[in-house]
Amino acid sequence: MKHRAPRPLHRQHLPLALQRGRGRHYALALALWAVATFLAFAFILQSNVSRLTREFNDYGETLQTRLRDKLRANEAVLYGFASFLGARNEVDLSAATHYANSVLSRYPHIYALEVVRRVGADDLGRFVAAQRRSGQPEFALHECRADGNCDERAMGKRPTYYPIVLVAPETALSKGMLGLDLATRPQAFKGLLQSEQQGVAVSSNAFRLIEGDLAYLMLRPVVHPGEARTADTYAMMVVRAIDLVPPPSALHGNVRHTILHQGEEDGKPTTVALLNTDAEASDAIDAWVLPHLRFERSLEGFSQPLYLNLERQLRLRDLDFSTLLLAALTSALALALVFLYQRAQVRQQRAIEFLALHDSLTGLPNRHVLHGHLEKSVALAQRRHTRLAVLFIDLDHFKPINDRFGHPAGDAVLRQAASRLHHCIRDCDVAARLGGDEFVVLLTDIRSAEDAIHVAEKISAELTSPYTFGEDDIPVGASIGVAVFPDDGDSADAILQAADQAMYATKTGGRNGFGRYRAVASPSPDPASATEAETSLVANAG
Repeated sequence: MKHRAPRPLHRQHLPLALQRGRGRHYALALALWAVATFLAFAFILQSNVSRLTREFNDYGETLQTRLRDKLRANEAVLYGFASFLGARNEVDLSAATHYANSVLSRYPHIYALEVVRRVGADDLGRFVAAQRRSGQPEFALHECRADGNCDERAMGKRPTYYPIVLVAPETALSKGMLGLDLATRPQAFKGLLQSEQQGVAVSSNAFRLIEGDLAYLMLRPVVHPGEARTADTYAMMVVRAIDLVPPPSALHGNVRHTILHQGEEDGKPTTVALLNTDAEASDAIDAWVLPHLRFERSLEGFSQPLYLNLERQLRLRDLDFSTLLLAALTSALALALVFLYQRAQVRQQRAIEFLALHDSLTGLPNRHVLHGHLEKSVALAQRRHTRLAVLFIDLDHFKPINDRFGHPAGDAVLRQAASRLHHCIRDCDVAARLGGDEFVVLLTDIRSAEDAIHVAEKISAELTSPYTFGEDDIPVGASIGVAVFPDDGDSADAILQAADQAMYATKTGGRNGFGRYRAVASPSPDPASATEAETSLVANAG
């Protein structure tokens, strides 16, 4: 017959203070895990932000260096061009054009080089005729309207004119600039006069080219050998904004690039954005979690007052997710370890608790647990006016088993006996081991004493079946005493003592059976002998 293993009937719990202490330790472990995880992610996030910030600043420094190099080149080229023009008393336009084209081929970021002449009103006719004879047959003086369109027209009387006499490179659009009176372009003319007064390179306010791109002029007076500072020739450079920075394909798509040009108009400073590239759109969560980077540099000290502003909103996708993933896995592993540690602690505590409340050999509740269940069951039966029964069981001839087969065999018999007891009782009943070969069964909520006798008969049959140890069958008997509450006792101790006495009567009556406890009054007339109730034990052979 296959028997069930003993099961814990009622889980006992630790004292509330110990449970709270264990809960605090678990909460502390979770808090430490949360703090460690937060610090790890914060460190990784900060490391990523620091790396991206360094990369952004390096990018800005590189772009600034390139821009500075081009601005220095602009000044050097303009100075060289003016020096070339001033090397002779008369400007050789053919040689100047060749020189300008040669320079432009080496500095492709320079949009154009031009030459401006100052001509008095009395000399204007002779000057135009000379220009036409020198290889510019269609040369004519003209001005530009406010809308930017330039037409040849009667210039009217003016004491001095400032026509453009050379444009390089020469294109279909640039040819239209020949003969343009720079005096009709207030911003350019203001820069020309300022350069003449200061004798250095000066940049004009920003303006828009015919093609639509923003640009500015750089002007420098040409001084011929032996002449004073006042000049009648001016070297001019056209700088287009988009030529100052690398092509769009080389610019960082997540960075907004702005190049500002500072000028002056009507005595008030003005700022014009020569270049403004938009960055890729970012999400609101990016702006909430990650910083917005800025790189601002002034290029003052040059005749070209430019400012470089870069902006970048860091994005979550910019982060190194390999380190974040590693941190997440480490955090998950740490959390798993916390849970495993907690479960191990719970299992260990439950094991300690189980050993404290149960028999280590059979797994049955021990004497202390039995008394607790018995007292509760008696109190409940008193309130409900119900019955319960206690079966006191002692295995017969158990000592010879240890002597003959050894203690391992005796332990095996005890474990099998505990399993058989469970097979014979309900889930609401309790089977406990008091010690040695003594067991107690508590039957709760029975209808009559006959129910307890029926269970005792069933247990007796189960316990007297041969026990198996290795290849040996070991015969064992059992003496069982039965006591019923409230018939045989009105308290937990009384009913347990009554069952013990009934078991003893069964054992002295021949063993291997069960008996019911009965108490009868003493018929003796001697009052002294009648102070205690006499008992008669009715043993029923199994």
